Parts: sequence; C-alpha cells; structure tokens
Amino acid sequence: MKPYFKVIVAIFALITELAANSQVVSSQNVEKKNFFFTQAQVKPEPVAVSVALPELADVSLKGGESRSGRVTAIDPSGQTLSMQRSGKTLSIPLKQVDKVVFRNGATVYRSNGHQIIRGERDRPQGQQVTWNGLPLSTITIKNASQGLAVVNLEPPVVSPERLLGIKSVARDRQYVVDEMQFDLQQKTMSIRVTPY
Repeated sequence: MKPYFKVIVAIFALITELAANSQVVSSQNVEKKNFFFTQAQVKPEPVAVSVALPELADVSLKGGESRSGRVTAIDPSGQTLSMQRSGKTLSIPLKQVDKVVFRNGATVYRSNGHQIIRGERDRPQGQQVTWNGLPLSTITIKNASQGLAVVNLEPPVVSPERLLGIKSVARDRQYVVDEMQFDLQQKTMSIRVTPY
C-alpha cells in the first residue's frame, strides 16, 4: 500500500502545483492584456486650422482709445500686436488691448487666394463659434498682406470631438476671424470665428 500512497500523494502534489501555476499564468496574462490596452490609447493629433483675418480691424484699447488697420503680427513672446495702416506699422502691447474686432464689410482672402466679401455676396456657411483659452502662441500669421493665418488647436483646450467637427468644417469652408481677446494673466486668447 505504501507505494500506491506515495504515487497518490505525488499526483495530488502535481495537480496542486499545476493549479497554482495556472492561476499565476492566467493573472499575468490579464495584467499584460490591460497593459497593452492602456498602451493602445492614441493621443489626438493637433489640428492646424486655416483662418482668414479681414483686411481692416478696429483695436479697442483699455484706456478708451482705438486704432484701426490691418493686423500683421501677434508676437506671443514680446506680447505685442502689430498693425499696418497707410504704409506705417504700429506695435501695440497686448496688455493695452481690450479686443480686436474685424470689420464685416472688409475684404477677406480664402487660403486658395479667392476673395470673400462678407455680408454683400458671401453669407456664412455655419454658425459663429468661439475658441477660448488658447495659448498666445496658437495663432501664426503666414501671409500678412492677405490676412492668412493658422490656428493650432489641440486637447485639452479643444475636446477631441470638437476637433473632429472643426476639421470637417475646415475641409470645404474658410474660417474667418470676427474678434480676438487676450488674457495676459493666463497667457491665453479667445478667437471668435465664422465659417464661410
């Protein structure tokens, strides 16, 4: 009987060992699965949206004065806004700017070079939207003479769902800037745009 008893004990020990190893292996597989799932999540890419600045803007200053002309540059490091009017360039510190309002009847250029005359023959092709809390470095004016600029939008400032909507609108329409405001304490800006 002793040899059978030893065999039964050995088989029982082997079964117990296999069961324990099976649990360890299966729990490791679950952990790896979760690890790979976490790794597979994709960070949304920033979206460079082409925007147009109408040729004439009114810049309201905090002291009550105003300036008008073409916005030619926004310098986030120097925190200045540059304008041009009658061949002269004026640099205004952003801390003095209350808001920049682009005139409705002013000429606007699409990114393909065609003109838009807002209000007369060209009507908005969508609702006006505001992009809030954008870093000051978000906008880059690429062609000052035609007012062509690029706004880089990305999460978390703009949600991934909203980015998809903006991309689909920008595919066949031109966003035209209506207004800009600056918050130097937060180092951010807001841009109000309308698709044409």
